[in-house]
Amino acid sequence: MSDVNFDKHYPKHCVRYYGWLPASKKYKKLAKKDSLKYFTLCAKQAIDVFMFESEKLLSRDAKRKLPNVIICENDIAAAAEILTLVRPPLSESIIVGELEEILTFRDTKETMGLSPDNDVRDRRIRRQLGIKRKFELLKKFFPFDIINFDTFGNFFNPPPNKNKLYASFSKIFELQQGVDTFLLFVTTPIYHIHPDSESILKRDFEFNVSSYQSIRDALKSSLGTTDYNRIAMEKKVAVGFAKSMVIPAARKKGWGYKHQGIFVYETPNRQKMLSSVIQFSKNSTTSDDSAYVKDIVHIINEMPKYYSYEASLKNGEVRTHLKHVIKYREKIRSEKFMVSQ
Repeated sequence: MSDVNFDKHYPKHCVRYYGWLPASKKYKKLAKKDSLKYFTLCAKQAIDVFMFESEKLLSRDAKRKLPNVIICENDIAAAAEILTLVRPPLSESIIVGELEEILTFRDTKETMGLSPDNDVRDRRIRRQLGIKRKFELLKKFFPFDIINFDTFGNFFNPPPNKNKLYASFSKIFELQQGVDTFLLFVTTPIYHIHPDSESILKRDFEFNVSSYQSIRDALKSSLGTTDYNRIAMEKKVAVGFAKSMVIPAARKKGWGYKHQGIFVYETPNRQKMLSSVIQFSKNSTTSDDSAYVKDIVHIINEMPKYYSYEASLKNGEVRTHLKHVIKYREKIRSEKFMVSQ
């Protein structure tokens, strides 16, 4: 649970407004769907949910509920508040727990064959069965059109081979097998990068430079160098996150990929976050190096877009849009109050 007031977090809304929203509109148009199915880890203010609803990407049913929104929240009190505010159709639509723990659940000898509702005395086994219950519930809701993987964890610390967050992220590509395409937003801090993660980013960057002429040319043209150590942190982390983390996880499960945008923004305490918007498709040859190189070159030439805290405060377009979303949310909240009375 975060103490950040997202009603005033303008750099974050720059990412929503310039990244998440246009990519989602484009996806909806291409998919030819009236409404999208959405998974999110929204904060109490639920800005993303109400933004998408106000832009007609999500639709309420005849009972004025959102049937296609599933939310995971680790804090029980926050989950109750979100449920009251957003009003998905069932309390099950808010899954209370740590997403990394839920998605990485595996049966042990003690839980194998046991129903999640089995009443056992051992507290440790009972806890594992509770996680199993949440995993099976969440699995039932897959696949989604849009997944907003915006946790408060760090993909870079600990390094990927020891990182439970990365393991849970990788699980998504298995659970999404029921669709041909989907849109993913994934957000991570880019401060406190573990030295082993830095080594992986540098190793993979240098592999790209030595292996692909098009990538060398793009680096020289766009940045004037192919030297990892001379490239700005935001740029090399944007390229590295795609190359070392997103693309391997997708390829392993047979997904093609195209980055729609990568964004770096500052938090109110001036720490930097990275948010990637990627469309995945089963209609691609994932072993095709030309598609991979094209995606990396596109990232080098066009990404990331950067939103500082100070500049975002002065962005009238973003401030106006966030105000509109909040106004819409409060309209829905008051509507709920009138209905309950």
